[in-house]
Amino acid sequence: MADGGMIILPRSHPILEKAVKHQLELAQEVQKQDPNLDSKEKKKLGAVSMTFFDFENSSWKVSLAPRKSTTMTISLNLPCYDQISKVGVEDVLKKKFSNLLTDTEEGYSVSLAVDVMSPGQPIDTITSTIASLKETILAAPLIEYFNGVLTKNPKKDIFTFDLRPDTRVYLVPGPERVTVTLRLSLQDPVDLEVASIFLKDYKDVQRRKAARAPPAHFSVNPPEELSGEEKGGLGFVSFSIQKIHMDDLQATAAALINFRSFLQYHLKCSKAFFHSRMRKKVKEFLKVLNRAKTDYSGETKKKAKKTASGRAFKKKF
Repeated sequence: MADGGMIILPRSHPILEKAVKHQLELAQEVQKQDPNLDSKEKKKLGAVSMTFFDFENSSWKVSLAPRKSTTMTISLNLPCYDQISKVGVEDVLKKKFSNLLTDTEEGYSVSLAVDVMSPGQPIDTITSTIASLKETILAAPLIEYFNGVLTKNPKKDIFTFDLRPDTRVYLVPGPERVTVTLRLSLQDPVDLEVASIFLKDYKDVQRRKAARAPPAHFSVNPPEELSGEEKGGLGFVSFSIQKIHMDDLQATAAALINFRSFLQYHLKCSKAFFHSRMRKKVKEFLKVLNRAKTDYSGETKKKAKKTASGRAFKKKF
């Protein structure tokens, strides 16, 4: 959790990390066990085939068939991969995952393979490397544009890709900065109103409390450099990334790419908070109504007016 109570989402998928680490640790235990143990007591590698989903409409598949091979395959399906693959993605994949890249599995964008019996690297290292695959791919175009500014050879053209079906990213180059703009669309009218308030407050708070943070701007209309673009359902959020923000290129790019998921998460948290407050208010109103009821049974029966025969007077409305 960041200062001020804002929750920062993890940069990698926890299920992916646990699945990969578990298989590597199990393989390590299989190798270290006593060869004289009875076959029933020996630990063995089990077959694995699991599919799970991630932000940006992406999905993962982890598979291992020990009867055929001890190679574990990790595949990622990223809908926007084809749009960004030529802008720094292929180069960074070869540089960071050269010893893990394998033939891409059908229906997926990228596949990695690791021999669990001889991974070649410490378990924590290779687990974190595999878990960073999606972030590395999505951050590559931004880092490519940031490097252009740092090397004083900025890109000339605006680059656009669809991070999600409802989110389009624009990279607008300049000699001293790169403006990263997100065009956001939301279908739910409640989400639309809450997000609009959230982003307006975010812009003001960011300006007052985050001195070194990149300037943020939110508008319903597209910024000047994107004047020909259609309006989004929610609007445009722009971040001006200058050289002072490029000390850690990967962290800066990851924060920008994760902003859409960050916004969605806090929308859900806000709505959950509103509902909890409403339920609390309803309970308080019910207590007030219950106290206002006239009841002649139980303890209040002693206070009721009675006739000589012992009958209580009841008001009739």
